[in-house]
Amino acid sequence: MNRNKIDQIINIVYAIAAITVLLGAFFRLQHYPYGYFLLFGGFILGAIASNIHVNRLKKIIKNLEERKFVE
Repeated sequence: MNRNKIDQIINIVYAIAAITVLLGAFFRLQHYPYGYFLLFGGFILGAIASNIHVNRLKKIIKNLEERKFVE
């Protein structure tokens, strides 16, 4: 996969995590069942996506730094 497709997938995962957190907060405010699980799941999904994104950016920065010193 190229960089653009991976960025699109990560953005979609961020959006799903944000929607899940918002739904979980709404469910908690309205005292609906499973609000806590939606909230917790959204935060976990966002943390995982963030971790993957940060690791990708570190790898990209490392490659750019190595290319800079080689040239």
